[in-house]
Amino acid sequence: MTAEATPARLPATTAHDDRHAGRSTRHGPIAQLLIAWSPLSAILVAYWTAQWITAPLEAGDGAGTNRLGAALHVLGPARADEAVFGTLPSAWLQARLVDGTTHWYDAAAALVYVTHFVSIPLLTAVAWFRLRHRFGDWLVAVLTFSFVGVAGYVAYPAVPPWMAAEDRSVDGAVAGVRRVSDLGWDHLGLGAVGRLVELGQSSSNPVAAMPSLHAGAALLVALFLWPSVGRLARATLLTYAFAMGLTLVYTGEHYVVDVVAGWGVAVVAVLLVGARRTPTRSPDLPDLPDPRPDPEVTR
Repeated sequence: MTAEATPARLPATTAHDDRHAGRSTRHGPIAQLLIAWSPLSAILVAYWTAQWITAPLEAGDGAGTNRLGAALHVLGPARADEAVFGTLPSAWLQARLVDGTTHWYDAAAALVYVTHFVSIPLLTAVAWFRLRHRFGDWLVAVLTFSFVGVAGYVAYPAVPPWMAAEDRSVDGAVAGVRRVSDLGWDHLGLGAVGRLVELGQSSSNPVAAMPSLHAGAALLVALFLWPSVGRLARATLLTYAFAMGLTLVYTGEHYVVDVVAGWGVAVVAVLLVGARRTPTRSPDLPDLPDPRPDPEVTR
């Protein structure tokens, strides 16, 4: 008579891990990607809400404030840039680099600019599939960043350099700046992509320049990935964040002050995640004795 084999009992920790893995793999990769992206819908709702609030300023009907009573700022950011640099950086760059033809740096600027529209969804997917233990931190960071930035749009509606240059109703308006973020697509022979980008720009909020979420998002990506990558990747990420800021100023999309404000919002979001993860010690709890034996007693 042969003894019947009995299955080995798995350790509790292994069983827990298997159950967790089962929940993670219950859906296919496409379904998991949609699950990971679903919280980002809150960002779209925030954008649409901000656009509704600022709609009176966009309509060109003479309204002086948005629906919350905040006035439109046309020259304030320009004057801040001039106070720091002695000139307007966007106008200075375009006077030297825009000459009626397209160049390699226009192509580079177009490519850098468009990465903004994929960087956050892409990092959300990376965090879900490769950095799952940090996925919650990423959601806190990106949602905080987006909501604070959108609140800035509402509290301080401001126009970008290219729009200020077109406003002839303001005394001392910005001059020598135009929107050139689409030039690079013609240099690459991808004019259709440029027209698609222009279409997206025309449907966006034109009085949402302060802070620059384009610049802030690039730095947010760099700061979040910083602990998880090596030196070369870190250098690449910082170069990308700087390139985005330079691109925005050169193409007339943002002032330097807008870029710095966007970077500040990114830093605040990352610091909030760090504060959330840092354990705090209650001052009411007494110090516990050292459990290790005293060597003088045990000698």
